[in-house]
Amino acid sequence: MEWQDCTAKMEIDVPASVAYKCYSDREAIPNWMPFISSVQVLEDKPDLSRWSLKYNAFGRDLEYSWLARNMQPIPNQKIHWRSLEGLPNRGAVRFYPKGPSSCLIELTVSYEVPQLLAPVASALQPFLENLLKSGLDRFAKYAKSSGSTR
Repeated sequence: MEWQDCTAKMEIDVPASVAYKCYSDREAIPNWMPFISSVQVLEDKPDLSRWSLKYNAFGRDLEYSWLARNMQPIPNQKIHWRSLEGLPNRGAVRFYPKGPSSCLIELTVSYEVPQLLAPVASALQPFLENLLKSGLDRFAKYAKSSGSTR
């Protein structure tokens, strides 16, 4: 199977520490990534989480799920994960301070192209990059409103 990488970057108007804290709340991710329908952190193993993706694209209702392990984070700098079962994927979110009240976020996701989508693999990458960019745009608004209430 073929692996593909997608990356999205965005500068947002919150400090890296606030952005990191918001992104660390995995169960809140569906608030800004609408194609992620749910994230459930396992109570007995908080480094593990169960993810569900539901999206209509390429004329199909797509549904995938996976169990992911959060790797050792670097506070206020990097969160990264890899799937253990289900849809094969891995990725990282990096936070680069741009000053006292803003940062650059870089989100990279690598995934194995599901067999069902192999015929549209070339269209998949730009499609997913647009989804990630719009997700970061929503995240910027979410983090800004969260940052002002913390």
